[in-house]
Formats: sequence, structure tokens, C-alpha cells
Amino acid sequence: MTVRQSIRAALGLLSKRDRRLLGVSVVIQMSTALLDLIGVLLLGLVAALAVTVVQSQPAPGTVTSVADVLGLGSLSSQQLVVVFAGSAAVVLLTKSIVSSYLTRRVFIFLANRQALVSARLAKALLAQPLTFLQKRSSQETSYALIQGAGSATLQILGQMVVALTEIALLVVLAVALLFIDPLVTIGAIAFFGLVALILQKVLGGWASRIGTIAARADIASLNAVQEAVSSYREITVSDRRGLYVQRIGELRWQAAKVAADGTIIQMLPKYIFEAALVVGGFALAGSLFATQDSVAAVGTLALFLAAGSRVMPSLLRLQGSALRLRSSAGEAGPTFALAEELQHPLDVPEEAGTALAMKEQIQQGHPDFTGAISLTSVGVTYPGASVPAVHNVTLSVTPGQSLALVGKSGSGKSTLADVILGVLHPDTGTALIDGLPPSEATAKWPGGIAYVPQEVLLANDTIRNNVALGLPIEAIDDDMVWEALRRAHLADFMAEREGGIDAHIGERGLRLSGGQRQRLGVARALYTRPKLLVLDEATSALDAETEAAITQTINELEGDVTTVIIAHRLSTVRDADVMVYLDAGRAVATGTFDEIRKVAPGMARQADLLGL
Repeated sequence: MTVRQSIRAALGLLSKRDRRLLGVSVVIQMSTALLDLIGVLLLGLVAALAVTVVQSQPAPGTVTSVADVLGLGSLSSQQLVVVFAGSAAVVLLTKSIVSSYLTRRVFIFLANRQALVSARLAKALLAQPLTFLQKRSSQETSYALIQGAGSATLQILGQMVVALTEIALLVVLAVALLFIDPLVTIGAIAFFGLVALILQKVLGGWASRIGTIAARADIASLNAVQEAVSSYREITVSDRRGLYVQRIGELRWQAAKVAADGTIIQMLPKYIFEAALVVGGFALAGSLFATQDSVAAVGTLALFLAAGSRVMPSLLRLQGSALRLRSSAGEAGPTFALAEELQHPLDVPEEAGTALAMKEQIQQGHPDFTGAISLTSVGVTYPGASVPAVHNVTLSVTPGQSLALVGKSGSGKSTLADVILGVLHPDTGTALIDGLPPSEATAKWPGGIAYVPQEVLLANDTIRNNVALGLPIEAIDDDMVWEALRRAHLADFMAEREGGIDAHIGERGLRLSGGQRQRLGVARALYTRPKLLVLDEATSALDAETEAAITQTINELEGDVTTVIIAHRLSTVRDADVMVYLDAGRAVATGTFDEIRKVAPGMARQADLLGL
């Protein structure tokens, strides 16, 4: 990606209003170059006056003309030197202060925009179906939303502002110097422009490459660390911890190498431009003293050196900004790719509900929501698959009924459950919950639909915050937390645990047993007092006694809560009101347990093996 393309992509992440504000900020920043011009011209006048004072000659005509215009014609040459020198110092100091303040405000603005961009991208991402989220690893997604968003805003747009400001300064000074001495100015522009061009050509591609390598190394490092921690037991018993240590070390060495290269790239222009300034200064002095009298030569030389004192730092900042732009383009690549796939992340509608409104609705128990399910000719085909995972499934579940989805592994049970939950959109047919598409139903009745997965993902947080997942502390009802824990048969254990519901459970719930983690997932689902509950092998990690207790709890919900249960153990769904037997994504039989057993040989074999 070129610098121009990366800037365009970064600007595309901002709203129209933010782009206008950034544009105004850039114009104001660029206008401060006029202060540099005034300061440099004043220093040139000081140099010209100083030479005449030393030689006891009258002030040059240009100086006296300026003094007359400013109403200073009555002052002596010595007094004019003091006035002009003091004015130059004030002007240049003012410029530095103003420029520093404006730069700080711009970067604060961009830092805030970084937060907004991350939030908007996350919002747009989480509005997508599950298949979209599965395109990327969690590490790549995390990088795109956090580090990549920072590179796109603070780095690319921030360095763009710096570069435009420095370009404005160079243009203003170059135009002014052209009027004073065109030949010398053109020669200086050609000389320093050639140095800058060579530097950009040599270092630019290098900077772009290390930015891309740094992004890949960071993503791979995150993946390796998470993989090692998540599979600690497996890699320990197989004695592969050393391999992970080696992989992490190699990745961080790679990241460290490109970080060192980045530092070198930032430092090289300083040394090269300093050398160029020395060479250029000698060449300039030689040409001036060879073609002009000493007074004119000293004055012109002083003016160009004064300009050089402003131009050289500006060139260094411009060169550094150009290199950082190239590097940041590579670092922001995953963010740009995600934004491109999301197409219009800024157009995602604002959420209507608030946490406190959710709390109130949960406490009321969703009185206007029944949890009725209606699927008509539903079909789902995953991207890249040649056959559908679910094909032409039609079923309906009335409020309060229990639906069991059974079948062999890969028969489409979880896919069908995802359609009911609204995390997958059917390619064909329609899915309705209380007459609305599932995504609209969840927005209208937040918490009215709940889900218990086979593997519950727990946060490194308190029991309270894990039960009320995602809700801020002010929107959590502790009485409802304890109610959910009691229904999940965890209340006694948590009451005896030090800290109670304020106790931390460790990353991924490592301080709990497998069964306790699963029951905590059940408690999380029951906390919102749902009217539709989907359980995907939710009791698979429980002992027989606890499974029976949880099954009893689920049975007690019958008539008030619509339940959808996915289970391989037929004993847990034998009493379901409606059972659907799936095979290769098709609903080959629908009815009660005994009815399906008669017409589905596969289920009959499973039942016979279990003695049912």
C-alpha cells in the first residue's frame, strides 16, 4: 500500500465531521509557517546591520526602508539590531509555542478518534454473522481493533499533519528566498531535495517492509502465547513447553530486529542531513564571497543560514514523518482490510438500549416476549463448502415447549441452533422468534434469549461479573445473581468460597472445576430470566448427580420458558415435547422420542445402546 493509499484509507475511518475538523487543524498548523518567515527575515536584517555596524558603514537601503515602514527610522543601527534581534526571538519563540500547542491538540484529537474508530469497527464487526467473525483468528482481530487502529489514526494521520505542516514551512521559506537570491535558492532546493529523494528511495521501502513484518510478528506472538497458556496441560505432558518457548523467542527476536531497524531508519536522516548542511554551507559561502562584496555576501549568507536553522529541523521532521507513514501503513494493514470487508463501519446504527434499561427489563422478566420459534425452509451453507450444513428445515415450537435437536456429529444441530440464536443468517428460508428475525428479537428483548455452550468461556473476573457477563456493575442485581447460582446448583459452593460472588475465578475459570465452570455458564443464562433458552450439550461436563439436578431445573422451566436442547445423550432429552432428528443437515424425522425411534434407524440404534 502506498503512502497516498494508506492516508486515504485512514481518512476513510473518520466521520465527515472529523475529517473537516482535521482539515481545519492542518490549515491552522500550516499558517504558522508565516511566523517562521517573519523570524528568518528579521534575522537576515540583523546580520546585514551587524556587518555595517562593525565596519562603521551606514545601514543598507533595504534595512532603512523596512525601519521606515515600521516607524523605526529614527533609531540608530545599533538600536535597530537590538530591536530586530529581539523581535526575531519573540516571533520564533511564539511560533514554537503555538506550533507545540497545536500539535498537542491535534494528537489528542487523533487519540480520541482512535478510540472511536476501534469502537465503531468493533460495533460493525459484532453486528456481522458468526461466519464473518470466523474468517480471522482472534489475535488478528484483536490486533486490527487495537494496535492497527492506533497506527491508522495516531501514526498515519498524525504524521500526515506533521508532514503537511513542514511542507508548508519549506514552501513559504523557499518562495521568500527565491525573491532574495533565485540562483542560490534553486541550488539549495536541488541539493537538499536530491538528498531527501535518495533517502526516501533507500529507506522508504525498508520502513514499509518492517511495518508489515512487525504486525505479523505481533499477531503470531499473541497466538503462540495464548495457545501455550490454553493448552498448558497438553504441552506439559507431551514435553513441548520448550518448543513453545523457542517459537515465542524467535518471534520476539524477529519483532526486536525490526524495532531496531526502525530506530536506525529514524536516526539515519539526521546524520545525513547534518553532513549535507555542512557541505552545502561551505559551497554557499564560497559562491557568495566569489560573486558578491563582503557586506552583501555576509548578509545573504546569514539569511540563508538563518533559514537553514529552520529548514534543517523541518526537513528532518518531514523525512521522519514520511518514513513513519510507510512503516505505519504496514502496521495498519489488518485494520484497513477489516474496515474494507465491513464496508461502512460508520453507518452501523446506534444501539437504543442502555445497561440500566436492560437491568429493568431483566427484572421484569420480558412480559411481552413468548419465545415462539418458527423456521420455514431454512438452509445454511458455510463459505467454501460444497454442500449445505442445514437444508430445507421447517419446524415450529410454541411458547413454553421444549425442542430437542438430536443426530450424529456434523448433522447440523449446532448450525440450526445458531440460526435460532441469530448468530447465523439462513441463506434460504426464514427464521422467526415471536414473529421477528432473531437479530431483531434480541435487540427488542435483550436477555429474553439465552444460550449455554458446550464450552463456557469465562472471563478473568469475579463470579458476579461472569454471571452478569458484559453488564457494568451499576446494572447488576446481586439478588438475581444469587438466584441464578441457586438454580444452577452453585450457590452453596460460592457462599462457602472466600469472597463469595466477589471472588475471582482466574483466566478461563481455571480456579473452578470443569463442572463448576459449566454450571456457571448455566447460571449466566438463567440470570437474564429468559423466555427462550438454548443449551448446546450444556450438561456434558457434569457428574450424574449434578446433571440430574440441572435437568430438573430445566424441566421446571417447561411451560414458562421455551427450551432448545442439543444433546448426544438421549436420556437428557427423552421427555422433550418436540424432537427433531437431523441427518446430513436434513430434518428426517420430527415428533416425540418414541415416534422418532420408530422411523429413524440411527436414533433407534443409539437408544438401544443406551438401554432406553
